[in-house]
Amino acid sequence: MKQFTVTITDNVNQQLLDHLLREDGQEDLCFAIYAPSNGNIRSGAIVAELILPLEGDRVVHGNVGFMPAYFERALQVARKKKAGLAFLHSHPVPGWQGMSQDDIVAETRMAPTVMGATDLPLLGLTAGTDGAWSARFWLKDQAQKRKFERYWCQSVKVLGKGLSITFNDALLKPTFDKEKQLRTISAWGSATQEDLSRLKIGIVGLGSVGSIVAEILARTGISNFVLIDFDLVEEKNLDRLTNVFKDHIGRQKVEVIREAILRSATAPRVTVEACPYSICEKEGYYAALDCDILFSCVDRPWPRQVINFIAYAHLVPVIDGGILVRTNRNNTALAGADWKVQTVGYKRPCLECLGQYKAENATLEQSGMLDDPSYLKGLDKASFINAHENVFAFSSNLASLEVLQMLSLFTQPSGIADVGQQMHHFVIGRMNVITNNCHENCFFLSIVGKGDSTGIEVYGEHKVAEETRKRFINSIASPKESVGFINKIKESLRRFFRNVELY
Repeated sequence: MKQFTVTITDNVNQQLLDHLLREDGQEDLCFAIYAPSNGNIRSGAIVAELILPLEGDRVVHGNVGFMPAYFERALQVARKKKAGLAFLHSHPVPGWQGMSQDDIVAETRMAPTVMGATDLPLLGLTAGTDGAWSARFWLKDQAQKRKFERYWCQSVKVLGKGLSITFNDALLKPTFDKEKQLRTISAWGSATQEDLSRLKIGIVGLGSVGSIVAEILARTGISNFVLIDFDLVEEKNLDRLTNVFKDHIGRQKVEVIREAILRSATAPRVTVEACPYSICEKEGYYAALDCDILFSCVDRPWPRQVINFIAYAHLVPVIDGGILVRTNRNNTALAGADWKVQTVGYKRPCLECLGQYKAENATLEQSGMLDDPSYLKGLDKASFINAHENVFAFSSNLASLEVLQMLSLFTQPSGIADVGQQMHHFVIGRMNVITNNCHENCFFLSIVGKGDSTGIEVYGEHKVAEETRKRFINSIASPKESVGFINKIKESLRRFFRNVELY
């Protein structure tokens, strides 16, 4: 089933509300351009730039109408910038807005012209007096090519230091249990719990940190998950992974953690999409774009680079963390253990500028050289990739800090959404808060909100992931079982790679 969403940066949102919400209470309108941002099953738009009306472009008379010349000018701007066109207007009431008959007529008439001029569907948005947005796309009817159908969005997101979302109650109903979540709801109230339950959260990497994050979120009441990891459970994982046991050895982590979430979840309705791919593969990349928030629980440079790209180009906020353990020369005693957690994305420093990975190491990993024993032989491993020795106690603290960063981002307690990069030093028992900015020439600042329009493919062939899936399939006992299992895997994978051509 197709899903739709819209993202607006807080700067653009403020400009829109300043124009549309008039002091005299009358409705107003304007046009804007948008960049498409499409995942596996969710299609989105990032509203990028306003095209405000000039004198004589519209008539305000309680309701509001626009002149053909204004529409033509907006179309020219959208075509020149190879962007989609959005039509925005206000209503004199709060909350998610429906459409009047006049609204429907206006947008229905514009839809064919917009599609013909831009090759992208018309996006309509309506602002309520409280700043809440509603949105819909107008797509060609597959049976009647000249007819356009309205597809309502599930949500409209406004992203600054914090993330605010207006949800479409008709399409995305809250799902929570007052009895099971009594203590949780008492912390922030039913309204916040309703919105938390509607978030779609992606967890990239289901190792020691990711598996604990999944458990915390399930018990907190999150009901929509996307799990992205190609790896299998091994015996060496048993001292670090939550809800993973001896009889899970050899199984895919995404399936084991999916089952764990369904057991632990306190929400009455839970959806868990298990994607057995790397975030560096096309399937994993597009699965991540279906999410409202991503947890980066990986320790390799290429996955972090891909996640960093998503955070800025597609405006999906990312919660990231990492652990560095140091031992003495003989590896017989702990010398130090530190872990960092940070939220990255729009208006925040990126993972590369924070020193969480190096671009040259991401390139090495993409080429396969970081996994080539002949290349690694004789090199000081610490010089090109952080050590990732870990124990459960460290992972559990980091996982908790990551979820707390997510809660700050979304619930914004006392108006505080950004608590900075936090670094905990185990040996001295202290936590530092670090405030940084991206470097002036940071590449990621140049692609903020450009979505699919960047023209850059950060994913590619991931040999380790491919070999792991082959090993998993080959581990099936009998040929008969193997054939049936492969068919199940193929069907499962189809769910996660439906590169839907909506436009």
